[in-house]
Order: sequence, then structure tokens, then C-alpha cells
Amino acid sequence: MAQGVVSGFGAGLIYAPCVAVVSQHFSRKRTLVMSLVTSGIPLGGIIHPIMLNHLLNGTVGFEKGVRASAGFVSALLLIACLSVRTRELPVSTVSYTVVARKCFREVLFVLMTVGATLFQIGFYFPMFYLQLDSTKHGIDVNFSFYSLSILNAASFIGRCTAGIIATYAGVLNFTIVSTLACSAIIISMIALGDMVSVVLLGLVYGYFSGVYIALIVPLMTVLTPDLSELGARIGICFTFTAFSALLGGPISGALLGSQYKWWIASLFNGLLSLVGSLIFVVMRLIIYRRGINGSPSIAGKDT
Repeated sequence: MAQGVVSGFGAGLIYAPCVAVVSQHFSRKRTLVMSLVTSGIPLGGIIHPIMLNHLLNGTVGFEKGVRASAGFVSALLLIACLSVRTRELPVSTVSYTVVARKCFREVLFVLMTVGATLFQIGFYFPMFYLQLDSTKHGIDVNFSFYSLSILNAASFIGRCTAGIIATYAGVLNFTIVSTLACSAIIISMIALGDMVSVVLLGLVYGYFSGVYIALIVPLMTVLTPDLSELGARIGICFTFTAFSALLGGPISGALLGSQYKWWIASLFNGLLSLVGSLIFVVMRLIIYRRGINGSPSIAGKDT
């Protein structure tokens, strides 16, 4: 209950406000800064599981190990909370419901939300099942444990570099590249069979998944004409995409079954992610046809 509900509720309350607040302080290089902020997540994903594994399976034991982990996380959260400062912006005169109605009348916002929701159903498959997939293919258990650390290390690099590359390629353009790459890699998990394939899949998927996570909020920012509404828009979009993480894992588990039919789950998640990716492509075509291709944040040369 604590892990599934309370921690998830807390994570939702922390993530969206943090990236929204950071965006208030920068009018230039906003995409770069926001992508750097999101890089903290995979950095923790590299360190924390390894630390917790040594605590739980070492001399410390489960009870003290969990307490040490909770204290470590609490100390870092305290530092983060004390560091957050809002910037005074013009107060929006419209309510949350009015912002919601406005969002659902905007074709680009609706397409972005639908595309992200569909894409993220398959997006979490490697994160949830790469370690199990590796183990079931006869790869050493200790090595399989570090497969997620490899993925998170590549994700850290992807998030750090996403803002730099998106400055020249455009936020939406680079988002499309990352989602198409992730979809192809999920399908290619059918070929996983040895340590080399695990490392390659972890590195490549980690990088492009990091790029996607780093750019999804900047993409919302680009599509938000009034930044005072950004927090509400992030909340609305994330309300829908949260169901992706909720549904993706159980659906994949049901498709795997007791016989672990990896090709079925990989193909399903890869194709579903590809559908989400194609919706981002449709967004790009609409932007091009509307003649707003010159928008620097979308087409490149973000300032």
C-alpha cells in the first residue's frame, strides 16, 4: 500500500511542480535547463538500487536498510524543497476548469496527450521487464541486476544532452526521433539472448528514453502561450499518461503468461508505442501546414 499508492502519489506531487517552477526562471535556454533537471531521476536510478541491494543483502538487513534508504531520500528531498523558489508571474484570471476546456479545444495539445498516453503504455516495458528477460534467457543473475543501472546511466546521458540537441533540431523533431527509436528498440527485444544484446539494448533504449522524458515537459511549454497555465496543463496531461504506467505493466505480464512469450509482449508494446510516435508525426505535419514551422522552439534554434 505504501509503495504502490503513497509513494506514487508523492512522486506525482513532486515531479510536475518542480519542472513547472524551473520553467518560470528561464526565458532563454529553457529546454536545456528543464532537461537537466529531469536528469536527477536516472542518476538516482543508478545509485539507489545498488546501495539498497548492498544494504538489504549485507550485514545491515532489511529493516535497517529500509530506514537508511528512507533517511537518505528524506534528506535529499529536504534539500530540493528548500531550493525551490517560484517566480512571480502574472496571475491567471481563469480557473483550472477553464484551462482544461481550453486545452481540449487545442488540437495540438490533445494530439500530444493522446500520443504520449499511447506511447507510454509500451514505453515502460523494458524498464519493468529487461532484468527478468535477461535472467530468463540464462544470463547471470548478478549481471542482470545491473542491466537497469546500465539503462539508467544511458538515460542520464540522454537527458543531459537532449536540451542541447533540441536547441538545434527542435523540441518536437527530437521528440519524434526519440519515440520512433524507442518503439524500434522495444520490438528488437525479441532478439535479446546474451550479455552483449542486454548491454546494447540497455544503452540505446536508456539514451532515447531519457531524451523523451527530458523533452515531454518542454514540448508542453512550447505549446503553452500563457506560462501561468503551464502547471495546470502539465497536470492535465500527466493525469492521462499516468494510466499508461498503470496499464502497461499488467498488460505485458498477461501477454507474457507463464511460458514467458517475450515476442508477443515485445511486439505488442513496440507497435503500440509506434502508434503514439506517429501521432507526434501528425502534430509535426499540422504545424507545418499551419505555417508555424518558423517557431524557434519547435523547428530549432531555441533561444
